[in-house]
Amino acid sequence: MESIKAVIEEAEVRKIIDIFDKKPPGLAFNETDALIVKARTEDGRQIGSTFYFCMKPDGTFEEEPLGRDAVKARRHRLATFLRYFNPTDDIAKYNIKERANELNGRIVQVVPNLHDIEIVVPEVIAHV
Repeated sequence: MESIKAVIEEAEVRKIIDIFDKKPPGLAFNETDALIVKARTEDGRQIGSTFYFCMKPDGTFEEEPLGRDAVKARRHRLATFLRYFNPTDDIAKYNIKERANELNGRIVQVVPNLHDIEIVVPEVIAHV
């Protein structure tokens, strides 16, 4: 499927307990926060992506968490997204809490699938 462009309208970090009454199945105990990204396509459709992680007290997050492969994959997806759309040299020092709003106005690629539209997170960027 062909990708289309969208502009990020809002990016915010929220606690999972503020989003859900009960933690969704599949999220680990060390996934306590979420980066919620909302974007709008040129034809007016709104789309979003949610990236789950555990924020440290200083506002950063650990790219290499302890735990299952699914947790690691979600964390790498977040790090890749941030490296691509909000370039940073050192993801370990990236204060996601303070800098999430810097994503606003960035152009992202989105891909329609059978049921929805999703933001493309480029996999070509290797993590260090």
